[in-house]
Amino acid sequence: MITTLLLITVAIAFGVYIYNFPPKKNPCPCEASSKICMDYSKENISELRVDLIHTMVRGYKENQLNFINQHTDFKPKEDSHSIWFDLETLKKFLYHIEKTTKDTAALNQKEIDSKNLGVRIYYSTYPEKETWKSKYQDLSLFLGDTEKEQYEHMHTLVVIPTIRKEDKNLDFNPLEYSTYANGLYDQPGYVVTNTISTIKKTVALNAKLDTSYSGTGAQNHGTLIPPASNGGQGGFGI
Repeated sequence: MITTLLLITVAIAFGVYIYNFPPKKNPCPCEASSKICMDYSKENISELRVDLIHTMVRGYKENQLNFINQHTDFKPKEDSHSIWFDLETLKKFLYHIEKTTKDTAALNQKEIDSKNLGVRIYYSTYPEKETWKSKYQDLSLFLGDTEKEQYEHMHTLVVIPTIRKEDKNLDFNPLEYSTYANGLYDQPGYVVTNTISTIKKTVALNAKLDTSYSGTGAQNHGTLIPPASNGGQGGFGI
């Protein structure tokens, strides 16, 4: 009798506890705690008014792009106005920034809050095609591709990871812990000079081919529009 009463009491107490403190579900269960899991199902998706996007895209075409096309000596054709990336490329890039940063910091007995990480997007241009094989081997896979060989001097983007220190977002390399404190700027090879020449690499995303991707190689790179035409047919009419 006493045992039965005790079990009933425990069951009631457990029920009251579960009611008041329900177990929290892991929104994105992982096989290992070292993995990066993302679940933003409770967050609102980012939106902009379509007419605002049209206004911004058209404004760029009528001002900056028009000026570039009229005053460039590099080519008779129009400069690129957009760049396309497949979703897996972007997901992989962002994943590696967060995962590599946390792992590298942990090896140095530090912990990095993901809220302090970001990316900076630089406007940039491709160098002369004659340098792609002799100097900038990252672009050598473009050679022989009639479309991508037109990227020479084209407007493009370079995406660089950033880490927040106090009130500054510093460009840094997740693979190099020495860049976590002051960014890339005091590192050998990163200092800007009139004649920059270094084979040193840093984590970045651009429209170059990525041969490390295990899927269809043609999907894992950015596409400039123009010269590509098929990638821009579904975009905002510029």
